[in-house]
Amino acid sequence: MSIFIDKKFISMISSQLERFSWKKENLANCRCPICGDSSKNKTKTRGYFFCKENAYFYKCHNCGFGSNIYNFLKEVSPSLCKQYAYENFKDKNQHHDRKKEAEEMFTFKDKPPQFKKKDKVLDSIECLKDLPSNHVAVKFANMRMIPKQHWGLLYYAENFGAFTKELDPSTVNIGKEERLVIPFFNSNGDVVGCQGRALSMHEEVNARETLKYITVKYDKGIDRLWYGLWRVNPEKRVYVVEGPIDSLFLRNATALVGAGALKDVPSRLEGSEMTYILDNEPRNKHICAYIERLIELGRDVCIWPDDIKEKDINDMAYNMSTRKIQKVIDDNTYNGLKAKLRFTEWRKI
Repeated sequence: MSIFIDKKFISMISSQLERFSWKKENLANCRCPICGDSSKNKTKTRGYFFCKENAYFYKCHNCGFGSNIYNFLKEVSPSLCKQYAYENFKDKNQHHDRKKEAEEMFTFKDKPPQFKKKDKVLDSIECLKDLPSNHVAVKFANMRMIPKQHWGLLYYAENFGAFTKELDPSTVNIGKEERLVIPFFNSNGDVVGCQGRALSMHEEVNARETLKYITVKYDKGIDRLWYGLWRVNPEKRVYVVEGPIDSLFLRNATALVGAGALKDVPSRLEGSEMTYILDNEPRNKHICAYIERLIELGRDVCIWPDDIKEKDINDMAYNMSTRKIQKVIDDNTYNGLKAKLRFTEWRKI
């Protein structure tokens, strides 16, 4: 039985209960509908709903009647009892699916695309999963808590500038520093671009000297880069985040990189349910403008709750499980008027 379903049905039956009120987050009371409570004092409320071991129960301190929520509803409202039984049955099946999803969330079943031999795009750099534990890129991945299941998709370039020149000689000179390389694949498994992530362990020190991200697009036939398109199932809800690394912490996620027309989505995602998740920066005018435009377009947008202080999903992973992050996103996704109202509360500019 779900504690959330219990509380939902307590709220649903509350309008039928005399003098019902929530006293605390997990404690409510009312006049007992079983015995009618005190016949002398109409203000007496001796029926209590309380939470114990992830379930709600009812107990009357007048007649002594006590039961779980199912049996309480069976006595008071048989029609609601049927709904309650059905919703718990449905939740039980969904719980099985959620458990399976949670187990699969970090069980990386998708293999990296098989590249055509003639391309040899990534031959000159090393895959993260093949590097020793004391390697700077491995230390960085561990520090950033990047799930190991996805290390087969990440690479290390000792000289990122030389690597990008090898891919596309027309690329501007972007320096010789070492970087974590995040390749972007199309649906055929061809590399169409990449992002180089600086490997600083102390980002605040290098912030003035080194660009954190350098993105290179060398397939001139595409307007913008979407990371992870080949991995997502368009028949399920797709989560769209700002950065490729953030997408590795969520199920069925892709990352939209660079500016462009928000109304355009890849053909693979046309008709898909999509949730857009931007960084938690209510004072960033670009992010605020981005969210505002998404709301205008009628998109589903995650607007972070006030108790989340971290800037992005990767930072949240230090203090929260991936399952918790996913739940926070789902619980704080808005659309239409509700999105406008919540956005007005969230933004600080």
